[in-house]
Amino acid sequence: MEASLDVQQAASLAPKAEIDTFLGTMSGTTNTPVMTDASFLNTFAEAISRNIDKQISTSYTVGNEVLGFGELPLSETKEEYSQAFDTLFQQAALQGITTFNASGDHGPYDSPNKKPNLSIPTSAYEVEVGGTQLPFSKKLNGKQVTVTKERAWGDVVGLSKEDIVQGVFEGSGGGFSVLNPTPRYQLGFPGVNTFNAIRHLTFSKGKYVLNRDPKVISGTGSGRNVPDVSGNAAGATGYATYFTARVGKKTNPIWMVGGGTSYVAPQMAAANAVMNSGLKSVTGFWNP
Repeated sequence: MEASLDVQQAASLAPKAEIDTFLGTMSGTTNTPVMTDASFLNTFAEAISRNIDKQISTSYTVGNEVLGFGELPLSETKEEYSQAFDTLFQQAALQGITTFNASGDHGPYDSPNKKPNLSIPTSAYEVEVGGTQLPFSKKLNGKQVTVTKERAWGDVVGLSKEDIVQGVFEGSGGGFSVLNPTPRYQLGFPGVNTFNAIRHLTFSKGKYVLNRDPKVISGTGSGRNVPDVSGNAAGATGYATYFTARVGKKTNPIWMVGGGTSYVAPQMAAANAVMNSGLKSVTGFWNP
């Protein structure tokens, strides 16, 4: 699904572009395949070293800044892993390649431990792509939900009671990196290293409860600020996507409406391809 929607979104915005797909090897089981850290890194290295594409997009991540890499046996630390990515993305920037990475779909925390947590990579030399919510009005789980103007994607309004109890909700990944310092191009701009949020949920007696009178909380942070750019990622105003799913010996076509930063990252890469098509020299590294 991830690879399919990436290609579909890129092709929808840049229909005349040639799209190269780089596939990493997977491990784990058939039902729960995972990409190893080495395969993820090496796939980027292959795409960058070939230097045939001037924009690269991925929506997949391996590991995260706080918890590391889960159950996978590793020889390197997460700091070393992050540094290896940083070196690769510096190379891409020098070659005029713009690299885009989805920031994630579960807000600034990792469930269920609720520690601030960004997915690796968070290099300053890539464009981290977050999500917004477009205006809409519809019933979600029996409750009328209305959004009057585009805003950051992340809300518990309209969630089921089960999702609220577990503290599970969708929203743009973002926050402050603990592995990479605030880059120079972010320093000095209003809003950098600050945050404003609404505390909709409170953890009490082993479960989350919805605050009837939620408060705005503000504060400061440090480290590389994520994301850099955002676009519509909410499922409520999402995208029609086509898949084929094999069930037994039959292959069934499926249309679904989905959302997530996985949709926005390839859109940004496609937009970059369209801009490059009208330029004598490539756009290159966006962030500065």
